[in-house]
Amino acid sequence: MNNNENKPASRGKKRSIMTIVALMLLSAALTYCITLSALEAEYNAKLNGLLDMEEEYKLIDEVLTNIDDHYVKDFDVRDVFDGARYGMVASLGDRWSYYLTPEQFASVIDSSNSKMVGIGITAAYDEEKGEVVVLDVYEGSPAENAKIQPYDRIITVDGNNVSDIGYDAAVNKIRGDIDTAVAITIRREGVENPINVNITRHEVDIQHVKSKILDGNIGYIEIGSFDANVDKDVLAALENLKKAEVKGIIFDVRNNPGGRLNVLVKILDPLLPEGTIIKEVNKKGKETVYTSDAEALDIPMVVLANEYSISAAEFFAAALQEAEKATVIGTPTTGKGVAQQHIPLSDGSGLVISVSRYYTGKGRNLDETHGIIPDIEVKLTEEESKKFYLLEESEDRQLQTAIGEINKMTGEANTAESQQAEGENADPAEQTSTEENTTAVTQ
Repeated sequence: MNNNENKPASRGKKRSIMTIVALMLLSAALTYCITLSALEAEYNAKLNGLLDMEEEYKLIDEVLTNIDDHYVKDFDVRDVFDGARYGMVASLGDRWSYYLTPEQFASVIDSSNSKMVGIGITAAYDEEKGEVVVLDVYEGSPAENAKIQPYDRIITVDGNNVSDIGYDAAVNKIRGDIDTAVAITIRREGVENPINVNITRHEVDIQHVKSKILDGNIGYIEIGSFDANVDKDVLAALENLKKAEVKGIIFDVRNNPGGRLNVLVKILDPLLPEGTIIKEVNKKGKETVYTSDAEALDIPMVVLANEYSISAAEFFAAALQEAEKATVIGTPTTGKGVAQQHIPLSDGSGLVISVSRYYTGKGRNLDETHGIIPDIEVKLTEEESKKFYLLEESEDRQLQTAIGEINKMTGEANTAESQQAEGENADPAEQTSTEENTTAVTQ
């Protein structure tokens, strides 16, 4: 076989290679053109967007110039800019997103960290009498050192009658800068004359958790919020009630505005069986799933919730309800299924912006379902709602329903009903004897 016989095949192979190279170059050229076209379109879109934004900024400047040139009254330009920022966020139509001034933003951050400057009390307003009623005095607080007691009624603050200035103004006057003094006058039941007290404000730890044992050996934990460190207080209260061998626990999240997701998860984990507690989905679709382990509290539980139970408070009720670990009693909750982020701005002001959606273990978003529907609905009257924080335990119909539900879960309600039925069928003489004994015990 000679070399000349191979030449045609060699030329064919070269033509084939050249064709492949040409196609590759053509493909690269097409890819380059497509990419260039896409980049050009993206650039043009951004450029058009920037031009549109420039026109909008010009209009803002135009509005401000006209206000400055023509508005007849005095104004502070900083207030105008605050209003513009507020309006930008408000225009989103999301009631959970808002703008805060530097003072407001600092206050929100302090509150979420369970810190505040004040005298260290929890209070409510008696609208009928125009008095601030002390409900609780924090341990080690300036109020405790000044001998303030629960159910004291504050009637003046720095010489201003609470009935004249109202609750919000009175509370703002009680709060103030650290190491400054506030003068209050209180009315105390059993004491003839009002008591004047000067209290120096200090930083105090906000106490969001209260626990006690109700009659009938029923545990009760009130959770005021899910802010920082609340999980530690709730879990400590839970351990104390378990040691006391209570027959059931009532969790009260009525009027709870929510709080931190990690705090919620830490509280729910020991209460729930293994499974998904809550799922968070951000703007980019990234999912974060929070789960509980297999160990769960095996005791009858009830959750009290109402229309002012918001966000984490609702998911607390939802998680226990979905897992069939607790009965929810009260009224339908607010319906908040989004999470917010606190974003500080350069001048100390800040934004609170909805950044992700929350879903329950069974995939419910509370925005879409309009909150949690209680298993047993008990609605307070308008009068009861006004005096909510002043209700005695026996007057709180939602709480009394929860106590009855715990008794039913433990079988004690059935026993009582059986005894009552037996009493109705008993001999009249024996029945009279029982009534006399009951009366004697009651006295």
